Amino acid sequence: MSISKSNLKVIIVGGGPVGLTAAHALTKAGISFTLLEQRPSAVIDAGSNLVLQPEGLLTLSSLGILPQIMAASTALGKIERIDHKGRSIGNVDWFLNMAKKYVNAKYRHDDTNKASTGHAPRTLSRHDLTSVLYNTLPVDKQANIIPDKKLATITSTPTGVVVTCTDGSTYEGSLIIGADGSHSKSRAQMHSLALSSASTSVNEETPFLTTYNCLWIRMPISATQGIIPGISSETHGKGLATQFFAGDDTAVLGIYEPLPEPTKKRQYFTSADEQALVERWGHVKLLHGNDLTIAEMYAKRAQAGLVTLEEGVLEHWSWGSKIVLVGDAAHKYTPSTGSGCNNGMVDACLLAKELSAALEENEPIEAARIEAAFARYQNLRKDVSIATCTGSGRATAMATWSGSILSFIDVHIIPRRIVQNFIGKRITV
Repeated sequence: MSISKSNLKVIIVGGGPVGLTAAHALTKAGISFTLLEQRPSAVIDAGSNLVLQPEGLLTLSSLGILPQIMAASTALGKIERIDHKGRSIGNVDWFLNMAKKYVNAKYRHDDTNKASTGHAPRTLSRHDLTSVLYNTLPVDKQANIIPDKKLATITSTPTGVVVTCTDGSTYEGSLIIGADGSHSKSRAQMHSLALSSASTSVNEETPFLTTYNCLWIRMPISATQGIIPGISSETHGKGLATQFFAGDDTAVLGIYEPLPEPTKKRQYFTSADEQALVERWGHVKLLHGNDLTIAEMYAKRAQAGLVTLEEGVLEHWSWGSKIVLVGDAAHKYTPSTGSGCNNGMVDACLLAKELSAALEENEPIEAARIEAAFARYQNLRKDVSIATCTGSGRATAMATWSGSILSFIDVHIIPRRIVQNFIGKRITV
Protein backbone atom coordinates (compact mmCIF):
# COMPACT_ATOMS: atom_id res chain seq x y z
CA MET A 1 0.00 0.00 0.00
CA SER A 2 1.32 3.42 -0.97
CA ILE A 3 -1.07 6.38 -0.85
CA SER A 4 -0.95 10.10 -0.22
CA LYS A 5 -2.15 11.74 2.97
CA SER A 6 -5.05 13.41 1.15
CA ASN A 7 -6.32 10.01 -0.02
CA LEU A 8 -6.05 8.21 3.33
CA LYS A 9 -9.49 7.10 4.47
CA VAL A 10 -10.24 5.38 7.76
CA ILE A 11 -13.31 3.20 8.32
CA ILE A 12 -14.38 3.17 11.97
CA VAL A 13 -16.50 0.14 12.89
CA GLY A 14 -18.65 0.93 15.93
CA GLY A 15 -20.33 4.20 16.86
CA GLY A 16 -20.38 4.02 20.65
CA PRO A 17 -18.41 6.42 22.87
CA VAL A 18 -15.05 5.03 21.73
CA GLY A 19 -15.90 5.09 18.02
CA LEU A 20 -17.25 8.64 18.29
CA THR A 21 -14.12 9.70 20.17
CA ALA A 22 -12.08 8.24 17.31
CA ALA A 23 -14.16 10.33 14.89
CA HIS A 24 -13.32 13.46 16.89
CA ALA A 25 -9.63 12.61 17.12
CA LEU A 26 -9.33 11.88 13.40
CA THR A 27 -11.16 15.10 12.60
CA LYS A 28 -8.70 17.02 14.75
CA ALA A 29 -5.82 15.27 12.95
CA GLY A 30 -7.26 16.11 9.53
CA ILE A 31 -7.80 12.46 8.59
CA SER A 32 -10.89 11.43 6.60
CA PHE A 33 -13.20 8.78 8.07
CA THR A 34 -16.45 6.89 7.61
CA LEU A 35 -18.08 5.46 10.73
CA LEU A 36 -20.36 2.43 10.47
CA GLU A 37 -22.79 1.86 13.37
CA GLN A 38 -25.07 -1.19 13.51
CA ARG A 39 -27.78 0.55 15.56
CA PRO A 40 -30.30 2.98 14.04
CA SER A 41 -28.44 5.90 15.61
CA ALA A 42 -25.05 6.72 17.10
CA VAL A 43 -26.86 8.38 20.02
CA ILE A 44 -27.51 5.32 22.15
CA ASP A 45 -30.32 5.22 24.71
CA ALA A 46 -29.26 1.87 26.15
CA GLY A 47 -26.83 0.31 28.56
CA SER A 48 -25.59 1.26 31.97
CA ASN A 49 -24.50 4.76 32.98
CA LEU A 50 -20.79 5.53 32.74
CA VAL A 51 -18.21 7.05 35.06
CA LEU A 52 -15.73 9.43 33.45
CA GLN A 53 -12.42 9.33 35.30
CA PRO A 54 -9.79 12.13 35.29
CA GLU A 55 -7.94 10.81 32.24
CA GLY A 56 -11.19 10.31 30.34
CA LEU A 57 -12.16 13.90 31.11
CA LEU A 58 -8.72 15.09 30.03
CA THR A 59 -9.20 13.20 26.77
CA LEU A 60 -12.48 14.97 26.14
CA SER A 61 -10.90 18.26 27.16
CA SER A 62 -8.17 17.76 24.54
CA LEU A 63 -10.95 17.45 21.95
CA GLY A 64 -12.47 20.76 23.08
CA ILE A 65 -15.76 19.38 24.40
CA LEU A 66 -15.25 19.32 28.17
CA PRO A 67 -17.77 22.14 28.89
CA GLN A 68 -20.55 20.16 27.21
CA ILE A 69 -19.56 17.02 29.09
CA MET A 70 -19.53 18.85 32.42
CA ALA A 71 -23.00 20.22 31.75
CA ALA A 72 -24.37 16.75 30.95
CA SER A 73 -22.79 14.92 33.92
CA THR A 74 -22.82 14.86 37.73
CA ALA A 75 -19.74 15.01 39.97
CA LEU A 76 -19.09 12.01 42.24
CA GLY A 77 -17.71 12.17 45.77
CA LYS A 78 -17.04 9.59 48.44
CA ILE A 79 -18.29 6.03 48.05
CA GLU A 80 -20.38 4.64 50.90
CA ARG A 81 -19.85 0.91 51.46
CA ILE A 82 -22.16 -1.51 53.23
CA ASP A 83 -22.51 -5.27 53.62
CA HIS A 84 -25.51 -7.33 52.52
CA LYS A 85 -27.38 -6.42 55.71
CA GLY A 86 -26.90 -2.68 55.21
CA ARG A 87 -24.17 -2.25 57.83
CA SER A 88 -21.37 0.19 57.06
CA ILE A 89 -17.95 -1.30 56.21
CA GLY A 90 -16.27 2.09 55.81
CA ASN A 91 -16.41 4.77 53.14
CA VAL A 92 -13.69 5.30 50.54
CA ASP A 93 -12.52 8.42 48.73
CA TRP A 94 -11.15 6.95 45.48
CA PHE A 95 -12.84 9.64 43.39
CA LEU A 96 -11.60 12.52 45.53
CA ASN A 97 -8.05 11.15 45.55
CA MET A 98 -8.13 10.64 41.79
CA ALA A 99 -9.08 14.29 41.34
CA LYS A 100 -5.91 15.32 43.18
CA LYS A 101 -3.46 13.10 41.39
CA TYR A 102 -1.15 14.15 38.60
CA VAL A 103 -1.54 12.42 35.24
CA ASN A 104 1.66 10.88 33.93
CA ALA A 105 2.91 12.90 30.96
CA LYS A 106 3.57 9.86 28.78
CA TYR A 107 -0.16 9.08 28.70
CA ARG A 108 -1.07 12.60 27.56
CA HIS A 109 -2.49 12.94 24.08
CA ASP A 110 -3.11 16.65 23.59
CA ASP A 111 -0.63 19.17 22.21
CA THR A 112 1.22 19.76 25.48
CA ASN A 113 3.98 17.77 27.10
CA LYS A 114 3.17 18.71 30.67
CA ALA A 115 1.58 16.70 33.44
CA SER A 116 -1.76 18.08 34.57
CA THR A 117 -4.03 17.66 37.56
CA GLY A 118 -7.18 15.68 36.95
CA HIS A 119 -10.85 16.49 37.33
CA ALA A 120 -13.17 14.81 39.83
CA PRO A 121 -14.87 11.77 38.26
CA ARG A 122 -18.38 12.32 36.93
CA THR A 123 -21.30 10.09 35.95
CA LEU A 124 -23.64 10.39 32.99
CA SER A 125 -25.83 8.19 30.86
CA ARG A 126 -24.52 6.54 27.70
CA HIS A 127 -27.20 8.49 25.84
CA ASP A 128 -25.91 11.83 27.11
CA LEU A 129 -22.27 10.97 26.39
CA THR A 130 -22.94 9.80 22.84
CA SER A 131 -25.24 12.78 22.28
CA VAL A 132 -22.46 15.22 23.24
CA LEU A 133 -19.88 13.36 21.16
CA TYR A 134 -22.14 13.31 18.11
CA ASN A 135 -23.53 16.84 18.33
CA THR A 136 -20.12 18.46 18.82
CA LEU A 137 -18.77 16.98 15.60
CA PRO A 138 -18.81 19.37 12.63
CA VAL A 139 -21.98 18.90 10.57
CA ASP A 140 -20.04 17.65 7.55
CA LYS A 141 -18.39 14.99 9.75
CA GLN A 142 -21.75 13.93 11.21
CA ALA A 143 -22.71 13.03 7.64
CA ASN A 144 -19.88 10.46 7.65
CA ILE A 145 -21.63 8.48 10.41
CA ILE A 146 -23.80 5.85 8.77
CA PRO A 147 -26.30 3.92 10.97
CA ASP A 148 -27.89 0.52 10.37
CA LYS A 149 -24.62 -0.90 9.03
CA LYS A 150 -23.62 -4.20 10.60
CA LEU A 151 -20.22 -5.57 9.63
CA ALA A 152 -20.26 -8.90 7.78
CA THR A 153 -16.78 -9.28 6.25
CA ILE A 154 -13.52 -7.42 5.74
CA THR A 155 -11.55 -8.02 2.54
CA SER A 156 -7.94 -6.95 2.15
CA THR A 157 -7.01 -5.39 -1.19
CA PRO A 158 -3.68 -4.14 -2.60
CA THR A 159 -4.69 -0.55 -1.77
CA GLY A 160 -6.57 -1.04 1.49
CA VAL A 161 -9.73 -2.77 2.69
CA VAL A 162 -13.33 -3.34 1.65
CA VAL A 163 -16.02 -3.67 4.32
CA THR A 164 -19.15 -5.58 3.38
CA CYS A 165 -22.21 -5.12 5.60
CA THR A 166 -25.00 -7.60 6.21
CA ASP A 167 -27.33 -5.57 3.96
CA GLY A 168 -24.93 -6.05 1.04
CA SER A 169 -23.53 -2.51 1.02
CA THR A 170 -19.75 -2.07 0.73
CA TYR A 171 -17.30 0.60 1.85
CA GLU A 172 -13.71 1.02 0.69
CA GLY A 173 -10.99 2.50 2.84
CA SER A 174 -7.29 2.54 3.58
CA LEU A 175 -7.59 0.92 7.02
CA ILE A 176 -10.10 -0.04 9.70
CA ILE A 177 -10.34 1.02 13.34
CA GLY A 178 -12.35 -1.62 15.18
CA ALA A 179 -14.27 0.10 17.99
CA ASP A 180 -17.08 -2.45 18.15
CA GLY A 181 -16.81 -3.71 21.70
CA SER A 182 -15.98 -6.92 23.52
CA HIS A 183 -17.79 -9.14 20.99
CA SER A 184 -16.02 -7.34 18.14
CA LYS A 185 -16.76 -8.50 14.62
CA SER A 186 -13.69 -6.52 13.52
CA ARG A 187 -11.54 -8.63 15.85
CA ALA A 188 -13.07 -11.84 14.50
CA GLN A 189 -12.37 -10.75 10.92
CA MET A 190 -8.83 -9.74 11.89
CA HIS A 191 -8.33 -13.23 13.31
CA SER A 192 -9.52 -14.86 10.07
CA LEU A 193 -7.34 -12.64 7.89
CA ALA A 194 -4.28 -13.29 10.08
CA LEU A 195 -4.84 -17.04 9.80
CA SER A 196 -5.36 -16.97 6.04
CA SER A 197 -2.21 -14.89 5.53
CA ALA A 198 -0.11 -17.29 7.63
CA SER A 199 0.71 -14.44 9.99
CA THR A 200 2.76 -15.18 13.09
CA SER A 201 0.65 -12.64 15.02
CA VAL A 202 -2.64 -14.44 15.58
CA ASN A 203 -4.80 -13.95 18.67
CA GLU A 204 -6.91 -16.63 20.27
CA GLU A 205 -10.29 -16.92 18.60
CA THR A 206 -12.03 -16.39 21.96
CA PRO A 207 -9.45 -14.36 23.91
CA PHE A 208 -11.47 -13.15 26.88
CA LEU A 209 -12.46 -15.05 30.03
CA THR A 210 -15.76 -14.46 31.83
CA THR A 211 -15.80 -14.89 35.61
CA TYR A 212 -18.79 -12.66 36.48
CA ASN A 213 -22.23 -11.74 35.21
CA CYS A 214 -23.66 -8.26 35.68
CA LEU A 215 -27.26 -7.15 35.95
CA TRP A 216 -27.50 -3.41 35.37
CA ILE A 217 -30.62 -1.44 36.30
CA ARG A 218 -31.49 2.19 35.56
CA MET A 219 -34.21 3.90 37.61
CA PRO A 220 -35.54 7.49 37.73
CA ILE A 221 -34.39 9.22 40.91
CA SER A 222 -37.95 10.38 41.44
CA ALA A 223 -39.03 6.75 41.88
CA THR A 224 -37.79 6.56 45.46
CA GLN A 225 -36.99 8.83 48.40
CA GLY A 226 -33.65 9.91 49.84
CA ILE A 227 -31.48 9.74 46.71
CA ILE A 228 -29.36 12.81 46.07
CA PRO A 229 -27.48 13.35 42.78
CA GLY A 230 -23.82 12.43 43.20
CA ILE A 231 -24.42 9.65 45.72
CA SER A 232 -22.14 6.64 45.20
CA SER A 233 -22.65 3.43 47.15
CA GLU A 234 -21.40 -0.13 47.06
CA THR A 235 -22.70 -3.27 48.72
CA HIS A 236 -20.07 -5.96 49.31
CA GLY A 237 -20.44 -9.54 50.45
CA LYS A 238 -19.93 -13.22 49.71
CA GLY A 239 -21.13 -14.05 46.20
CA LEU A 240 -22.49 -10.63 45.26
CA ALA A 241 -21.43 -6.98 45.02
CA THR A 242 -23.29 -3.91 43.79
CA GLN A 243 -22.34 -0.41 42.64
CA PHE A 244 -24.89 2.41 42.75
CA PHE A 245 -24.43 5.84 41.16
CA ALA A 246 -26.98 8.65 41.13
CA GLY A 247 -27.02 11.30 38.42
CA ASP A 248 -29.28 14.32 38.16
CA ASP A 249 -32.23 12.39 36.73
CA THR A 250 -31.49 8.69 36.97
CA ALA A 251 -29.69 6.24 39.21
CA VAL A 252 -27.92 3.19 37.87
CA LEU A 253 -27.04 -0.06 39.64
CA GLY A 254 -24.52 -2.71 38.63
CA ILE A 255 -24.86 -6.13 40.28
CA TYR A 256 -21.87 -8.49 40.04
CA GLU A 257 -22.33 -12.21 40.62
CA PRO A 258 -19.56 -14.80 40.12
CA LEU A 259 -20.25 -17.64 37.70
CA PRO A 260 -20.04 -21.20 39.04
CA GLU A 261 -17.02 -21.65 36.75
CA PRO A 262 -15.17 -19.15 34.52
CA THR A 263 -15.86 -19.63 30.82
CA LYS A 264 -14.82 -18.33 27.41
CA LYS A 265 -18.15 -19.27 25.89
CA ARG A 266 -20.48 -16.35 25.19
CA GLN A 267 -23.76 -16.51 27.11
CA TYR A 268 -27.13 -14.98 26.28
CA PHE A 269 -29.76 -14.13 28.89
CA THR A 270 -33.51 -13.62 28.98
CA SER A 271 -35.81 -11.61 31.24
CA ALA A 272 -36.43 -14.85 33.14
CA ASP A 273 -32.70 -15.00 33.92
CA GLU A 274 -32.84 -11.42 35.22
CA GLN A 275 -35.81 -12.21 37.43
CA ALA A 276 -34.10 -15.33 38.79
CA LEU A 277 -31.10 -13.25 39.87
CA VAL A 278 -33.41 -10.72 41.52
CA GLU A 279 -35.19 -13.54 43.36
CA ARG A 280 -31.83 -14.79 44.68
CA TRP A 281 -30.57 -11.40 45.81
CA GLY A 282 -33.57 -9.07 45.92
CA HIS A 283 -33.31 -8.57 49.69
CA VAL A 284 -29.85 -6.96 49.49
CA LYS A 285 -29.80 -3.28 50.47
CA LEU A 286 -28.09 -0.69 48.28
CA LEU A 287 -27.65 2.39 50.50
CA HIS A 288 -26.68 3.04 54.09
CA GLY A 289 -29.66 4.36 56.05
CA ASN A 290 -32.06 3.73 53.16
CA ASP A 291 -34.31 0.70 52.67
CA LEU A 292 -33.91 0.58 48.87
CA THR A 293 -33.21 -3.01 47.81
CA ILE A 294 -32.29 -4.74 44.57
CA ALA A 295 -35.86 -6.04 44.24
CA GLU A 296 -37.39 -2.57 44.69
CA MET A 297 -35.03 -0.95 42.20
CA TYR A 298 -35.71 -3.68 39.64
CA ALA A 299 -39.45 -3.21 40.11
CA LYS A 300 -39.08 0.54 39.46
CA ARG A 301 -36.62 0.13 36.58
CA ALA A 302 -36.70 2.18 33.42
CA GLN A 303 -34.23 -0.22 31.78
CA ALA A 304 -32.27 -3.30 32.76
CA GLY A 305 -30.04 -5.91 31.20
CA LEU A 306 -28.08 -9.01 32.19
CA VAL A 307 -24.67 -9.39 30.53
CA THR A 308 -21.43 -11.27 30.87
CA LEU A 309 -18.27 -9.46 32.03
CA GLU A 310 -15.39 -10.54 29.84
CA GLU A 311 -11.80 -9.90 30.98
CA GLY A 312 -8.51 -9.91 29.11
CA VAL A 313 -6.00 -8.03 26.96
CA LEU A 314 -5.18 -9.10 23.41
CA GLU A 315 -1.64 -10.05 22.51
CA HIS A 316 -1.91 -8.40 19.09
CA TRP A 317 -3.95 -5.23 18.55
CA SER A 318 -3.51 -4.91 14.80
CA TRP A 319 -3.05 -6.86 11.57
CA GLY A 320 -0.56 -5.46 9.12
CA SER A 321 -1.45 -1.94 8.05
CA LYS A 322 -5.13 -2.77 7.53
CA ILE A 323 -6.88 -3.30 10.90
CA VAL A 324 -6.29 -1.89 14.39
CA LEU A 325 -8.45 -2.34 17.51
CA VAL A 326 -9.36 0.11 20.26
CA GLY A 327 -11.34 -0.07 23.51
CA ASP A 328 -13.15 -3.24 24.49
CA ALA A 329 -12.26 -4.86 21.17
CA ALA A 330 -8.62 -4.90 22.32
CA HIS A 331 -8.95 -5.11 26.10
CA LYS A 332 -11.91 -5.84 28.35
CA TYR A 333 -12.22 -5.32 32.11
CA THR A 334 -14.88 -5.83 34.72
CA PRO A 335 -16.50 -2.40 35.26
CA SER A 336 -15.75 -2.25 38.99
CA THR A 337 -13.19 0.53 38.53
CA GLY A 338 -15.09 2.25 35.70
CA SER A 339 -12.05 2.07 33.43
CA GLY A 340 -13.38 0.52 30.23
CA CYS A 341 -14.83 3.53 28.43
CA ASN A 342 -12.07 5.83 29.71
CA ASN A 343 -9.35 3.53 28.40
CA GLY A 344 -11.09 3.22 25.06
CA MET A 345 -11.28 6.98 24.59
CA VAL A 346 -7.59 7.36 25.45
CA ASP A 347 -6.83 4.57 22.94
CA ALA A 348 -8.68 6.41 20.19
CA CYS A 349 -6.89 9.70 20.75
CA LEU A 350 -3.41 8.18 21.03
CA LEU A 351 -3.98 6.09 17.91
CA ALA A 352 -5.07 9.18 15.96
CA LYS A 353 -1.98 11.01 17.22
CA GLU A 354 0.31 8.22 16.03
CA LEU A 355 -1.40 8.08 12.62
CA SER A 356 -1.12 11.84 12.31
CA ALA A 357 2.60 11.65 13.09
CA ALA A 358 3.02 9.03 10.36
CA LEU A 359 1.30 11.38 7.90
CA GLU A 360 3.28 14.54 8.63
CA GLU A 361 5.20 14.34 5.38
CA ASN A 362 3.28 14.69 2.13
CA GLU A 363 5.18 11.92 0.41
CA PRO A 364 3.34 8.65 -0.39
CA ILE A 365 2.61 6.64 2.75
CA GLU A 366 4.03 3.12 2.75
CA ALA A 367 2.38 0.30 4.65
CA ALA A 368 5.40 0.04 6.94
CA ARG A 369 4.77 3.54 8.28
CA ILE A 370 1.17 2.66 9.19
CA GLU A 371 2.29 -0.60 10.81
CA ALA A 372 4.88 1.31 12.83
CA ALA A 373 2.19 3.76 13.99
CA PHE A 374 0.02 0.83 15.09
CA ALA A 375 2.96 -0.67 16.98
CA ARG A 376 3.74 2.60 18.77
CA TYR A 377 0.08 2.92 19.78
CA GLN A 378 0.03 -0.62 21.22
CA ASN A 379 3.31 -0.07 23.04
CA LEU A 380 1.88 3.05 24.69
CA ARG A 381 -1.32 1.35 25.81
CA LYS A 382 -0.72 -2.36 26.40
CA ASP A 383 1.08 -2.31 29.76
CA VAL A 384 -1.38 0.13 31.33
CA SER A 385 -4.25 -1.96 29.93
CA ILE A 386 -2.87 -5.14 31.51
CA ALA A 387 -2.46 -3.35 34.84
CA THR A 388 -5.98 -1.93 34.64
CA CYS A 389 -7.46 -5.32 33.73
CA THR A 390 -5.70 -6.93 36.69
CA GLY A 391 -6.79 -4.17 39.06
CA SER A 392 -10.41 -4.29 37.93
CA GLY A 393 -10.55 -8.05 38.37
CA ARG A 394 -9.05 -7.82 41.85
CA ALA A 395 -11.52 -5.10 42.82
CA THR A 396 -14.45 -7.28 41.76
CA ALA A 397 -13.04 -10.34 43.54
CA MET A 398 -12.55 -8.30 46.70
CA ALA A 399 -16.04 -6.80 46.59
CA THR A 400 -17.60 -10.26 46.20
CA TRP A 401 -15.44 -11.57 49.07
CA SER A 402 -13.93 -14.32 46.94
CA GLY A 403 -11.86 -15.68 49.80
CA SER A 404 -11.28 -14.94 53.49
CA ILE A 405 -8.14 -12.87 52.87
CA LEU A 406 -9.89 -10.65 50.35
CA SER A 407 -12.89 -10.12 52.61
CA PHE A 408 -10.57 -9.21 55.51
CA ILE A 409 -8.71 -6.67 53.38
CA ASP A 410 -11.97 -5.23 52.08
CA VAL A 411 -13.47 -4.71 55.53
CA HIS A 412 -10.44 -3.94 57.70
CA ILE A 413 -7.67 -2.59 55.45
CA ILE A 414 -9.30 -0.64 52.63
CA PRO A 415 -11.15 1.85 54.90
CA ARG A 416 -7.84 3.11 56.34
CA ARG A 417 -7.07 6.61 55.09
CA ILE A 418 -3.39 5.93 54.37
CA VAL A 419 -4.34 2.94 52.19
CA GLN A 420 -6.93 4.94 50.26
CA ASN A 421 -4.48 7.77 49.63
CA PHE A 422 -1.86 5.34 48.38
CA ILE A 423 -4.19 3.43 46.04
CA GLY A 424 -6.28 6.38 44.86
CA LYS A 425 -3.28 8.29 43.58
CA ARG A 426 -2.06 5.27 41.63
CA ILE A 427 -5.25 4.22 39.88
CA THR A 428 -4.57 4.15 36.14
CA VAL A 429 -7.04 4.48 33.28
